[in-house]
Amino acid sequence: MPTDGRAPRPALPREFPGSRLLRHGIRRQLAFYLLIGIGQLVVDWLCFVLLTAWAMPVAPANVIARVCAAVLGFTANGTMTFKSRLRPAQLARFVTAWIPLTLANTLAVWALEAFGGLHLAWLIKPLVDALTAAAGFVVARHWIFRTHPKEPEAALAAGSLQRGPVSDQAAAGTAADEVDVR
Repeated sequence: MPTDGRAPRPALPREFPGSRLLRHGIRRQLAFYLLIGIGQLVVDWLCFVLLTAWAMPVAPANVIARVCAAVLGFTANGTMTFKSRLRPAQLARFVTAWIPLTLANTLAVWALEAFGGLHLAWLIKPLVDALTAAAGFVVARHWIFRTHPKEPEAALAAGSLQRGPVSDQAAAGTAADEVDVR
């Protein structure tokens, strides 16, 4: 308490008010995915603009730019957004999902360039990338970086499993092993 007649300062919160929400679940994942996605968008767009400004055709420039952004996205989203240890199986799923998303993205950007010129493609590409990223989040969350039943601790940390008698049995493998198939 100040002795010079000033009013006491209010106590500062111990943590940012939204930080508790960001620590768990889909809100935290969406926040990290958005921040990492902005970084990916900048890398993707800068590479695309530079390559096409140097007279590279739109389709290969878009694929190269997306590869550069994908390296950032896979590692950062895998480790920070979805808190996963990166494994070869996840990389295989990522590439399997990335190819059709990149094909759709490249076709859209190529059509923009054919319809309205290179400058229109430069302007609208971030919107196309944002739409592709929305689909990518769903695929990443539910397929690429999903938590497997063999990893109950990771599932509990991610919030996809709850402790209790049923999940403890499932984590131990006792319930699944005793199924009678006749």
